[in-house]
Amino acid sequence: MGLHEQPPPHPAVPDSVFASLLGDAWSALPAVVREFHESTDSHYAGTALVRGADHLPARLLRRLFGFPRPGASVPVHIHVLREGDCERWSRRFGNRAFASCFRRDTGGTLLAERFGPFRFHFSLAAAEGRMHWHFRRWSLGPLPLPGTLGPRIESWEAEDATGAFHFYSHADFPLFGRLIHYDGSVLPLHA
Repeated sequence: MGLHEQPPPHPAVPDSVFASLLGDAWSALPAVVREFHESTDSHYAGTALVRGADHLPARLLRRLFGFPRPGASVPVHIHVLREGDCERWSRRFGNRAFASCFRRDTGGTLLAERFGPFRFHFSLAAAEGRMHWHFRRWSLGPLPLPGTLGPRIESWEAEDATGAFHFYSHADFPLFGRLIHYDGSVLPLHA
């Protein structure tokens, strides 16, 4: 490289899809929540309480999707990786693993989670130190699915009393009951 040549610029890292959807409300969230989403490649570890219906169809569905088995203090590892406009979360609860990709939906106003062939769409809101996910609709690829058969999801993220990243989510389906419920905290793993 010559004396007056500038090194090639690093490619710009896009803002977190969560930050861009929340806009000005993003700065009101706890630092630990913002840091979880602003990193481009990070690992977190901790534990979670996991629950779910105990009947055979629910157990089979959890196994099919890689959802964790119920347990009181299940070890959790989360790898958050931003690839272009996708924020990919690879989660391991005990010996079960599943992953999903988060990006803006085609309308640009909702968060779209791609989980295998399914898409789940959420609006986001910040209130009382939490980021709340409000389920709006679901689809199988581009095909909308009936809301009456869809899940009833409650999800939020916050900072727990120890300063860790706290996550909570449960999904109830009309035909299966509470398919999955988890409530846990994780801290970043530093190299």
